[in-house]
Amino acid sequence: MPSATRTALATTSVSLRLLIRPLAAASHFSRSYVTTPAAPGAPGTLPSSSQQHNALDHPQPNLSPAPLDWNEYFRMRKLRRRFERGFQIPTALAGLGSGGAYFTQIEIDPTQTVLGFDPLFMYAIGTLGCGVAGLLAGPVVGNWVFRATHRKLVSQMDKRDKDFYTHIIKNRADARLNSIRNPVPDYYGEKINSVSEYRSWLRKQREHTRKGMFGGRSDEMDA
Repeated sequence: MPSATRTALATTSVSLRLLIRPLAAASHFSRSYVTTPAAPGAPGTLPSSSQQHNALDHPQPNLSPAPLDWNEYFRMRKLRRRFERGFQIPTALAGLGSGGAYFTQIEIDPTQTVLGFDPLFMYAIGTLGCGVAGLLAGPVVGNWVFRATHRKLVSQMDKRDKDFYTHIIKNRADARLNSIRNPVPDYYGEKINSVSEYRSWLRKQREHTRKGMFGGRSDEMDA
């Protein structure tokens, strides 16, 4: 092959290499900076139009329980009080039975005294004391049974209890106005079992406050 032809081919090869290298570098640069699309629903990505449409057609169910209204709260509060009072008799009998079973097993020495009293008399007092302790433990046991049988309402009842006693403390009459002729009506709101009774309780508290500060009934003061 002539030398001129070899020189021409070598020049063409060098030129092609010089042209291909920038193109390859540019292609590699573009591939390295191309980001893959994020998966649907990935953190930090906006939902697509199809996802928004599905969310509207199939809304997520609300798992939080509905708030307990006041009428239902007072009904459950009354039921809880029945539980507390109803367990007083069984716990009192259990206390008497356990106390009697314990003290009857103790051998009595007629020549000895217990705190200066006859042992039989003191054992009888101890048995009665066990019954009284069981009577006092009745509301605690009843409340525990109520919470165990109404677990779904425990958190809502606790919240309503807090709200209710906040209202009671805020709206009840000042205890400093209490007297024999003008006692505070239901200071702790224990007799309130409905919304209407709560409104009546509010009127009685205003009546007590006005009577304690100015004397007389509110209707007489308004006349």
